[in-house]
Amino acid sequence: MRRSGEDVRAAGTSRRRARPRPPFGVLLLLAGLAAATGCAGGSPRHPARDAERVGAAVDARGAGTQAHCTPSFPDTDGWSGGDAAWSVPLAAPDPVSAQGAGRSVWLFGDSFVARGGTDAKGRAYPFVHNSIAISTCTHDGRFRLEPHWRVDEDGAPIAFFEPPRVTDDAAADAIGSGLDRFDYYWPLDAFLWRGELYVALLCVAKGPPRGPFQLPFRLTGVDLARIENPAEPPASWRIRHATLARGDLAFPGAAFVVARDHLYAFTFLDEGDGHTPRILTRLALAALEDWPPDLSPALETWTDAEGWQPGLRPKQARILMPDDATESSVLFDRTVGEWLAVYAEPSAASVPKPGAAASKGSTGMVWLRRAARLEGPWSAREPLFRMPELAVEPADPNVFCYAAKAHPQFAREGELLVTWVCNLFGRSEHESLVQLRRLLEREDLYRPHAARLPIPPRPTPPHRPTPAADAASSATDPIPAR
Repeated sequence: MRRSGEDVRAAGTSRRRARPRPPFGVLLLLAGLAAATGCAGGSPRHPARDAERVGAAVDARGAGTQAHCTPSFPDTDGWSGGDAAWSVPLAAPDPVSAQGAGRSVWLFGDSFVARGGTDAKGRAYPFVHNSIAISTCTHDGRFRLEPHWRVDEDGAPIAFFEPPRVTDDAAADAIGSGLDRFDYYWPLDAFLWRGELYVALLCVAKGPPRGPFQLPFRLTGVDLARIENPAEPPASWRIRHATLARGDLAFPGAAFVVARDHLYAFTFLDEGDGHTPRILTRLALAALEDWPPDLSPALETWTDAEGWQPGLRPKQARILMPDDATESSVLFDRTVGEWLAVYAEPSAASVPKPGAAASKGSTGMVWLRRAARLEGPWSAREPLFRMPELAVEPADPNVFCYAAKAHPQFAREGELLVTWVCNLFGRSEHESLVQLRRLLEREDLYRPHAARLPIPPRPTPPHRPTPAADAASSATDPIPAR
């Protein structure tokens, strides 16, 4: 099935795009984002009892319902790689019906897709800035991926989620994406509520290169897309947009948890110093029923001194995880009654982090944190496993790994199913072009990989790190200047 033949009008106005020249730092542009999420709950002195109480109020994302399948991401129907790889189960498997295969939607960032007018095999550039896929998991353990993107009026591939294009302020207010100009979306996390699918979309604008890797973009906010009919084929999805946040400091939606009457979201901060710590925000689910053009006034922030406060307040927020990740996952482990956060700091063997965090042993590590409540306190981070691309000696100096997260619908009891992505990067325009040519040929890179991992035994004490543990955490978790 050729996804690139579908009509862009299902998402918004079609428009033409010129074939761009790869910009300086383009390989790291492909290198997406990482973060975490949360919800409120009491401290479990009796884990099994509290697991039943808290778990009953939490959307568990179909935990274990597709555990007989292991996700894989080969070239499929013109799709040949993408990063991010968020997933949300769309349906639980029906043990009676032969048609009851479990379904999930996958959200990818910059993606290589087939371009019209060429019969060449392999990857084609330029990529589209996001794509999706519907996976099916059959009862006999077969996993199938069906990718989707869109095409413009000239038949050229474009992203599945395109920013709504408007010509006047009134139309912009009606759409709800605000008047800030940006160029494209990268997906963040997503969730289901009352049969509808909601996707956080990071608003990205082209900009001058910045930071140690000279990345040529800036972030301007987050939109929330609402898909009213996710059970239908994606080409027929009815999509509406609303503003979730605007500005260049705080970005909610890096991961979501639906619990009781709120949507909880870890929010990463970008303070311009290269660090991306996470805070916690939430939104009353009633706001989704009303669906105003701008949802940001309904946000609340977990603060240092006063608990939950109205509005998005990054300067007053409590930093819950001080290390640097803009993608992650948070899930509730019912067996022990605690929250688990899984993530990785983007890392490369040749680019050590500054200060104490530059220890060689942390390169390529996927981390685990635990908490009794999503408001924290969160434990010191524990090493979960090292991404194998950075565990070899010597590691390729141009390999860059990131985007680790867990997918509970594919995990058996007592384990985590974790995906991650590795990419190539260059430090100059010439080197970026060289690495892009390598990336077009390296089929093992720039696509998600999956691994099953046992959940490590929880430490003692489970949720209150000792001073030594706090010191060890502060030695490896760079705390940004506030």
